[in-house]
Amino acid sequence: MAASATLGLPGVDGIVSAEVGPLARPDAGRRRAPARQGGQDPRGGRAQAAGQAGPGASGRRRRRRPAARGGQQQAGNQQAGSPQADKQVVRQGSYLELYKAAATRCPGLSWTVLAAIGQVESSHGRNNGPSSAGALGPMQFMPATWKAYGVDGDGDGVKDIWSPYDAVPGAANYLCANGAGQGGQKLRKAVWFYNHSWAYVNKVLGLSEAYARTYA
Repeated sequence: MAASATLGLPGVDGIVSAEVGPLARPDAGRRRAPARQGGQDPRGGRAQAAGQAGPGASGRRRRRRPAARGGQQQAGNQQAGSPQADKQVVRQGSYLELYKAAATRCPGLSWTVLAAIGQVESSHGRNNGPSSAGALGPMQFMPATWKAYGVDGDGDGVKDIWSPYDAVPGAANYLCANGAGQGGQKLRKAVWFYNHSWAYVNKVLGLSEAYARTYA
């Protein structure tokens, strides 16, 4: 990061902005996901213990070029007459914009909750896994959960677990399905479903509040 905000939370980076945090190229090389402490991974397996690194990935990710910094990109390389030719592909230029856009899928859900989860799970796309439990992508979904809740966030016709343009809206969809838009205890429980650990819930919501103060 070119800069970080002072949030008062040890070990937590400031949220990326349009100025210093354009979406990282998904073909820049996978890095292992940060370890999570104890507890059941809500996406189908045990959360990895602190200090453990996830196993290497098999196969290659499909390359997708992010939008230019600070704006939106409309893809125009579909061939005339193809199923995608009439679709508008829109991709935000930074994680900050992406979190804000994705939160609108769930009325009542603050973008800062998505940003906090993105920070904890992958440091905003810097460590996309796979984790030792098999979670993948910038929002660390298990493939089975992604199959149920994943979305085509940018309108290109593909639900790509590795793409932030799909993964962040997918996280909003998953949280909303578990009542996050209702706030209060419903929000806490929805975050708990994301990772079955109350320590995780407290960390995410504490970071979300810090983001809210910083970007008020």
